[in-house]
Amino acid sequence: MTTKQWGYERADCRGSFALSLFLDDMDRLIEHYTAQAAVQPDAVLFQAQAAANKLVQAYGKNARNTTAFSNQFIEIKSVVDDKGMLVLVPIFSSGLKQKLVELLNRSNGTSVH
Repeated sequence: MTTKQWGYERADCRGSFALSLFLDDMDRLIEHYTAQAAVQPDAVLFQAQAAANKLVQAYGKNARNTTAFSNQFIEIKSVVDDKGMLVLVPIFSSGLKQKLVELLNRSNGTSVH
């Protein structure tokens, strides 16, 4: 079995596409740690935060043609959903959030063929 490649490892990790790859990787990270959160919530929250910090740093170092990750961060919070399950939620820094909103606005303006 092969391990899925992280977006920041890809040759096409550049510009706005780096943000798309980042969102995919962030989702992967949150799903992984949320699946473990019920067992040891405090330890898992700490591990998820450390992994999110490393992910932002990796994108800051490896993503080309973008400054979206420079001096940015993510804070991982834990919440209980309506089913009583512990869920991890990423809270993006304002600069990173702004770049993600710009990406969303561009994608909403793109027509699908």
